Amino acid sequence: HINIPIATGERLHTIHEFGMLLKRGAVQYVRPDVCMVGGITHAKKIAALAEANYVGVVPHNPLSPVSTAACLQIAACIPNFALQEYPTGEHEPPKSEMVKSAVRQENGYLIIPDAPGIGIELAEDAAEKHPFTPRVVSTRLHEDGSVIDQ
Repeated sequence: HINIPIATGERLHTIHEFGMLLKRGAVQYVRPDVCMVGGITHAKKIAALAEANYVGVVPHNPLSPVSTAACLQIAACIPNFALQEYPTGEHEPPKSEMVKSAVRQENGYLIIPDAPGIGIELAEDAAEKHPFTPRVVSTRLHEDGSVIDQ
């Protein structure tokens, strides 16, 4: 047992994986990635399971203004929200060109959008400006297939 709060879950994908983690009492914060766990509905289910175990939620968010907006909608409706990860560069190209208007910040806080849907509007020309470029991902794996974090 240690007295340092543990936050994890960035690489978990299902409510069952989070359930096993919570059953062990191994964390103080779960870190579901809304883009990996099946969207807002499944992230809310994971948050409810965490709440039932007195565990906070810190949504994992390394991706884009779209995932930031989705995370903020989750934050707005769960009682055990703790903190929001915010990736750098969302107000700079190319990320800023994905949406018509990025999530606003005021005094160090992200403002939850109140527009329809998740509160942002996609820029229709983003795909033309930044076409998909496939790349080889060379992820190092342990013998059991789990990812070796660099």
